[in-house]
Amino acid sequence: MLTINIDYFKSKPDDITLTTILLDSGYHIEKLTTDLQKVYPEIMTKIRFEISPKVSKQKQAEKGLSGFVVVPTRWVIGLKDAKS
Repeated sequence: MLTINIDYFKSKPDDITLTTILLDSGYHIEKLTTDLQKVYPEIMTKIRFEISPKVSKQKQAEKGLSGFVVVPTRWVIGLKDAKS
């Protein structure tokens, strides 16, 4: 998804906002970063990754859930002030 849309990130100014991409814990930020930098070396001046927190075992028990539980938010792309 990111490499297909790399022109968007290339055209985005460096000094206004970072695009925050929220991932679940199954993704390896270091590998994504390395692979994206091969396509567009300055990509990390335009985006940042965050891992979505897992649902705690206590919250799972409170909700009567067990086993695999879907992370409620992942692959959410939003804007965040570059100064943060």
